[in-house]
Amino acid sequence: MDKKITVAFYIVISVFGIFLLRLWYLQVIKGSEYKKLDERNRLRVVDIPAPRGVIYDRNNTPLVRNVLSFDISVIKENIPGDYMTLSELGRLIGLSPEDIKRRARSTQNPFEAIKLKKNVSFEEVAQIEARKIDFPGLQVEVASAREYLYGQAASHVLGYLSNPTPKQLSRPEFRNVPRQAFIGQFGIEKTYDAILRGVAGKKIMEVDALGNVIKFVRIQRPLRGEDIRLAIDINAQMEAEKSLEGQTGAVVALKADTGEVLSLASAPSFDPNLFVAGINHENWKTLITDPRKPLMNRAIQNQYPPGSTFKPITALSALESGTVSEGTSVFCGGSTFFGRTFRCWKDRGHGGVDTHRALVESCDVYFYEIGKRINIDTIAKYASAFGLGRPTGIELDGEAPGNLPSTQWKLKAKKERWYQGETLSVAIGQGYLTVTPIQMARLIAGLANGGKLYKPHLLADETAKLERAIDVDPDHLEFIKKALLGVVYEGGGTGGRARSNIVSIGGKTGTAQVIGGAVKGKRLSGEHQDHAWFIAYAPQHDPQIAVAVFVEHGGHGGSTAAPIAKRVIEAYFNPPKPESEKEKQEGGTQEGPQEPENAAPENEDAAGD
Repeated sequence: MDKKITVAFYIVISVFGIFLLRLWYLQVIKGSEYKKLDERNRLRVVDIPAPRGVIYDRNNTPLVRNVLSFDISVIKENIPGDYMTLSELGRLIGLSPEDIKRRARSTQNPFEAIKLKKNVSFEEVAQIEARKIDFPGLQVEVASAREYLYGQAASHVLGYLSNPTPKQLSRPEFRNVPRQAFIGQFGIEKTYDAILRGVAGKKIMEVDALGNVIKFVRIQRPLRGEDIRLAIDINAQMEAEKSLEGQTGAVVALKADTGEVLSLASAPSFDPNLFVAGINHENWKTLITDPRKPLMNRAIQNQYPPGSTFKPITALSALESGTVSEGTSVFCGGSTFFGRTFRCWKDRGHGGVDTHRALVESCDVYFYEIGKRINIDTIAKYASAFGLGRPTGIELDGEAPGNLPSTQWKLKAKKERWYQGETLSVAIGQGYLTVTPIQMARLIAGLANGGKLYKPHLLADETAKLERAIDVDPDHLEFIKKALLGVVYEGGGTGGRARSNIVSIGGKTGTAQVIGGAVKGKRLSGEHQDHAWFIAYAPQHDPQIAVAVFVEHGGHGGSTAAPIAKRVIEAYFNPPKPESEKEKQEGGTQEGPQEPENAAPENEDAAGD
């Protein structure tokens, strides 16, 4: 019996010894580790994205603002493991089990709050609050969401937001950006994201086993992003957007003496509000598969032949080089021959025309004659001076450079020498020459302001950047401007439909050929129809605005693009009156501005260019 008692005693001592050793191991060796796990289990750290800065137009009209939003999230470790419960959670919040699992896979942290749905309605919030006890870790958060006040208007300028990609999060500039925050991915929202997004905050909460908040331990408040003011004039922008409805094309309006972008519209467009809560798969697929490519910014990314809008540069090149003078006259019988027949847009011809009338009536034969006499490199020299053949440097991604042909370019690109017959095509804005609408807006601004080439910019408070003062004879520029005024106001001018009673407008029409050698007399339509151009400035003696309008397959520039330029210019100089001012004028007789002196009646036939 004594032996049995002794054995039992040692067994008991051994068991207690093992317990003591285990307790010592857990408390001393692993104590700090388990303490951290316990704290993480008890305390939750939640990122607080900072409200983004507001974006205003040049007149301090808000274009984008922040509104309160309710977001639904769940702690990753609390996501139901069994499919039935997961399906029930999915039905409650309107997501499939697969969607919830996909969101959960985006992080390895079991204590991170997984954002399931953004910007939910009050009804959804009420339903979720009523069922929170059934799904531990499910929570409703009050957040800030973006609202684009004018819908599709200026969407290619403003851009949109989405969650940062893993690649972006690995970059130093996004080191302190919460993974589920929204950052700028396109447009101004992207370009000035670091300014607009502010600094995220954090809140540390003590929670119970069901994930309910017991108390807030500490809150580090976020720092709101800075506001920015754009050079955009929302009145001109809205008129540009409205004028392009149902068409494909672009409108760019610049402040002629600073390079500020007053309007930049691309059609078709998209609604950036679709991205506010995270765009769904169906909407994204619709956008990227649309054959009209609504995400494409045609104002800066698409390259087209400029057609007759290039003729002022051809004329200036010829005047500067002494190839022609202001009084040089050419007879246009509807065509000319140089290895092959080159036809004028007007079948019966323009008769005898000098340089002024050639620009006013857009006589192709006159410019073919220049093409016979002038060197392509001379044209390229002056076209380059006015900004063609390279990006303008506007602060938006994806700007195309266009193409400015020369002897060196062809040797490099085609491994062939330049032929003089090719100069004839370039002289009327065809051939290898391609431009973007923003390049043409800057070009007409340079012609109008006396030969100053400014870098286009979207921030209103940015100092104007003069890229160069172009070395040309001021008398030649003044001659070109008088001809461009004649395009709109003289008899036979191709831009009569841009004529305004509010402000004097000078401009140039253009019709860029889509199909070479089209059958004479046959009317083309749809994607076979020519592109329509019009470039303009106003007013004549103190140019403040320069506009380029491009309509894909729009037909004639004089009939399609010129009226759009007129409406945009008039919207800038004569913005809509406030309601209070309209009320004062009710019942009164308002006499509108008078027709400019010597304005000729519109020439319908001249709309052919």
